[in-house]
Amino acid sequence: MKLLVTVTEKMDASKVVSALSMAGYHSTVTDSSGGFLKKENAIILSAIDDKKVNAALKIIKDNTSEKIVDVPTDIPLGSFKLPPQVKVGKAVVITLDVEQFIKL
Repeated sequence: MKLLVTVTEKMDASKVVSALSMAGYHSTVTDSSGGFLKKENAIILSAIDDKKVNAALKIIKDNTSEKIVDVPTDIPLGSFKLPPQVKVGKAVVITLDVEQFIKL
C-alpha cells in the first residue's frame, strides 16, 4: 500500500478528488499555501494499493492543469532577477510506503 501526497492548485483539487472517487479511491483534502509563489494549494492524501498507483497517477495528471502565473514582486533576492511570469505544473505527488492501513 502507498500513500500518495498530492500537492496541486486549490481550484484543481475538487476535480481530482471527484475523479479519484469515481474510480473507487478514497482521499482526504486539506488546504495549504505555497511559499515561493504565495498561491493557495490543496494537499490530497490517498491510500492506494501498490498495483493501482499508476492508474491513480494518471487520474491526477488528467485532472490537473498547467497555468501561467505572475511571480510576486516582493521576493527579496538581491540582484537576482526573476521572470514576471512562470509556468506552474499540474501537481507534485509524493509516494510513501504505508506500513499499516486501518479503516475504522
